[in-house]
Amino acid sequence: MQRNEAPGGKAESILTAAKRAFLAGGFGAVSMDTIAREAGVSKATVYAHFGSKEELFGAVIGRECELYFAPFSAGELDPRDVRASLTVLGRRFLELVLAPDAIALHRIILGEVTRFPALGQVFWSAGPERQRARIEAFLRSAAASGALSLPDTWLAAEHFVSLVRGEIHLRQVLRVESPAGEREIALAVAGAVDTFVRAFAR
Repeated sequence: MQRNEAPGGKAESILTAAKRAFLAGGFGAVSMDTIAREAGVSKATVYAHFGSKEELFGAVIGRECELYFAPFSAGELDPRDVRASLTVLGRRFLELVLAPDAIALHRIILGEVTRFPALGQVFWSAGPERQRARIEAFLRSAAASGALSLPDTWLAAEHFVSLVRGEIHLRQVLRVESPAGEREIALAVAGAVDTFVRAFAR
């Protein structure tokens, strides 16, 4: 159970320390004792805010997502201006998943999920699923306004996320090319939005 939706004070210090520790040592090698020392608090304090190391890892992922999406919500986007709104959402999403820390956390998941199976669901719920739901909320409002024809907004959100991510994300995870800049991100998002609008615009 997440008990840290609006972290502050000690919880924020714990999250900062946990992120630093996870990025440096991965998931399995980092203990709650290590995180407590890094945060300058007791282990009991860490457990008072986060019930397990998996929950703490999920909170780190969730906070990273909010850094990119916090300025926007489905209610602040214009459901009648689908192209502009999807461009905002797509850009925020791609900037998030291509951020160096996000790439590093993604690699940790891929490397450790076999030994720690629960980590996959924690990551999915805190990151990809949360962002897909945010995009789906906008798509529902756009469909209700008559701008889009979407028989299944859940599936449409999945399609949009896949179009935006494309192969640029995998290439970054695999280090087969240098980090994407603003131009590469803008081109990827524009292509995804064009394809999506052609498929679903009324």
